[in-house]
Amino acid sequence: MQRLELIFRYCAVLCLPICLYAGWSGAQTLSQTSSQTLTLHARTNLVPVPTLVESKSGEPVFGLTAKDFIVKDNGVEQKNVHLDTDTDNAPLSLVVLVQTGRAAVEEFYKMQGLPTMLHALTGSAQHRIAIVAFDSQPNLLQDFTSNSHTLDRAFQSIRPGDDGAAILDAVWYAADMLQDEPKQNQRAILLISETRDHGSRTPAKAVIQKIGSSSTIVYTLTFAPARTEFLNDLKHGGGGSLLEPFKMAAQAMRKNAAAEIPRMTGGEYLRFNDAKGLDGKIGMLANQVHNRYMLSFQPDHPAPGLHLLSVSLRRQDIGATVLARTNYWAEKPEGASADAPPTVGARP
Repeated sequence: MQRLELIFRYCAVLCLPICLYAGWSGAQTLSQTSSQTLTLHARTNLVPVPTLVESKSGEPVFGLTAKDFIVKDNGVEQKNVHLDTDTDNAPLSLVVLVQTGRAAVEEFYKMQGLPTMLHALTGSAQHRIAIVAFDSQPNLLQDFTSNSHTLDRAFQSIRPGDDGAAILDAVWYAADMLQDEPKQNQRAILLISETRDHGSRTPAKAVIQKIGSSSTIVYTLTFAPARTEFLNDLKHGGGGSLLEPFKMAAQAMRKNAAAEIPRMTGGEYLRFNDAKGLDGKIGMLANQVHNRYMLSFQPDHPAPGLHLLSVSLRRQDIGATVLARTNYWAEKPEGASADAPPTVGARP
């Protein structure tokens, strides 16, 4: 009996180092695998390009494939454009920005039916909506929720603000909120404001980087006077300096933030004069939100900074209008060497 016990003890002592080595080796393998996975994720340069195609009558055009689109990055056509076909009824994360400062109080009565109108915008898809009021600074009235009664109470709590209309601050704030939403969700901002920014502390450069490094689409409904400034589309050219286009984008944003931000993201800039007009414009946006082609491409070693995008159709016989984002922002990973390719800051 004593001899058998000694044998058991001997086996246990002999097996212990083997077990420890096996565990250490497995941990090392798992650690190496995780490290490799994180490295690959950090180098993902996928650029999402949500694209709307409308007929001359304003109806969405369906049935197109990736081969029907021409996507150019700084004037260079991208050969490997991907089309995600599994986007039907994709969940939607939406931030509604409502200006309360300056003369916005005179527009409040037109927005009384806004909670009901948002039901048309979200449709039958799963959705999460946040409400932010802003004057000289953004004020979160309701974080993301799907509860319609909670959203109604948030809208009812809107009160007149101060003499500010910090559009850039509000858009940056909303885009930052959307970064933490589920990756599979579409991201959108509905901005209800006048056309010009008044009092933002966030530089235009920071806003361009923020929205350019995401897949967020901004839609604007303005109640400002009709005297707004429209700028021509930026010309796309490869190989030139990006400094001038970047300055042009920043200048355009300062002149008419409500128009320039949607243009950059592939959204829409619309005006309304009364409650009926607001209802009709939101109905138009509902078609856009749920009927976009989710294109994407992976650029080959994109230079850090602002990249100009253009999307068109190969088939000229369709006679359709294409609405897509006009730029994206590429950033170099922290700690990367000078020769390392930058990471496109585009959250899926």
